[in-house]
Amino acid sequence: MRRRIAVLGGVMLLLILAACSSTPTATSAKRGTTRSTSTTSTHPSTTTTAPPPLPMGAQGAVSAIPWAQVGSGWLLALWGPNSGAGAGPLPAGDVPTSQETTTLFLVDPLGGRYLVATLAPPAPSSLAGWSGDGRRALLTTFNGSQTTVTQIDLTTGQTGNQFALHGDVSYTRPMGLAVLATSSTATTPTTTTLQRYSMNGSLQQAYPTNFSQVGAFDGSVLSSPDGTQLVMGAAKGLALVGNDGTLVSQLPVAGATNCTVTRWWATGVALASCSTTDSSSQLYEVPISGAAVTTLTAPPVPPDYGDLNAWEVGKNVYLQSAGACGSLFLGELQPNGTSAEVTVPDVDSGSSVVVVGTDGSRLALQATVGCGSGISAMWFNPTENTTSVVLGPPVNGGGVIAALVYPRPLD
Repeated sequence: MRRRIAVLGGVMLLLILAACSSTPTATSAKRGTTRSTSTTSTHPSTTTTAPPPLPMGAQGAVSAIPWAQVGSGWLLALWGPNSGAGAGPLPAGDVPTSQETTTLFLVDPLGGRYLVATLAPPAPSSLAGWSGDGRRALLTTFNGSQTTVTQIDLTTGQTGNQFALHGDVSYTRPMGLAVLATSSTATTPTTTTLQRYSMNGSLQQAYPTNFSQVGAFDGSVLSSPDGTQLVMGAAKGLALVGNDGTLVSQLPVAGATNCTVTRWWATGVALASCSTTDSSSQLYEVPISGAAVTTLTAPPVPPDYGDLNAWEVGKNVYLQSAGACGSLFLGELQPNGTSAEVTVPDVDSGSSVVVVGTDGSRLALQATVGCGSGISAMWFNPTENTTSVVLGPPVNGGGVIAALVYPRPLD
């Protein structure tokens, strides 16, 4: 599969150290600015230049990551040498997942990549989280009914905390000082629980999971930006719960069932994907204040079989929509509330498109084999209708297992 690589120029960060006064002062060190520091040193002033972000396709070591520049527009991705594949025999040259050595990359906005860590087999099952401080990541590996959770220090590539839990995990907000774990029983009817654990795996808090107005917890949870409250998906709407487990309020979504909370749509407004009478899903804007719920999308029309998430980019709204047979595609919200499929340049017909997040006018996407494993990670500019592949073929081959955008409060 051919990819068109948009080559962008490098960006230089200049760090100027000058001996001028006894009072330290500093200005912003964002890209394109300078930082000045004054000290009482009698040594001659020196000027050092921080390395610019790597250009498209270049690779550097973890020690070369320019942390003063890491922020919005950066990607964290788990990559393996196996190519993307669907069901059936392994493609020639690939190895079983249990034997695959994988790599964790940090990718700058220009498409340069930094090798954070090389991970021995078996390959992690998921890249479960990126901490709010941007310096740590959670990897999970499923082993039967148990999940091994591993934290990696992105500044060194070293493995830190590791412990076993049941179910899916994510970082708490705002800084990722603990993890939230959801787990479902194998009994009928299924019961799903939500618990908070410390970074050494010790239980800190269990949350209520059955609510009088909105029903049973569905397994989806969204932390408030300050981490003081949780929005939990439920059978007939959402529930707002304090970090200490106290029920704050219940937020019914009239006529809907199986509501999954996905992300913050705006300050104080959660986005939920709920089933309708025909079992397909629509998107709803749910204010946590208890104000009226707004329907974002209309009942889906094939080839759209359900709307799962949404992002505003410029003046348009882009949707994560479900296609036939478990495939996913990028949709654009139409005036009548339906989703129209967007053809993404350089993504093969039949591949799924998974929305990872946004940065300004760009969408971060992961292309995968339809109902199969990952192929590549890329940025897509819908206004210009251009893509820039940053990981996977044709940049460095193999396949992108998972990708995350730099964490922001409303993501």
